[in-house]
Amino acid sequence: MPNEPGRLQKGLLRYVASLLNRCPHWVAAPASGQDCILARSPSGVHYRIEAHTSLSKARAVLAAGPRPNERLILILLSEAPQDLALPAGVHLWTLSELDYLIMAADLESNAPLAHLGLEVEPPQVALSTHTPIAQRATQGY
Repeated sequence: MPNEPGRLQKGLLRYVASLLNRCPHWVAAPASGQDCILARSPSGVHYRIEAHTSLSKARAVLAAGPRPNERLILILLSEAPQDLALPAGVHLWTLSELDYLIMAADLESNAPLAHLGLEVEPPQVALSTHTPIAQRATQGY
């Protein structure tokens, strides 16, 4: 079928969006009229996520680089060459990196995403080592 790669890419991107939405405070959705998804990390960083089956299309996207005020995650559905130069703000994922996203969604944790170099929100609650002791008992004695 001539349209099979496009269907594969769109299906994968919908799956990636659903996985990101299971991670704490991530929001992701397919972009209308585009073959990508847009995501926002808990710290407010915007990501555009694209999937490509051919290295030539991936190189064209890398040459353009990320748009202003966003980072780019490029999912390559083939082996990534070792000599591929990545501009600043670009993450290259292969299927092995998608394992971390699946793990993050299963655990409902952002730690695996931080391992991939994505911006995640640090914990907001600091644990106190000092627990105040009541000055006087008010009940039960």
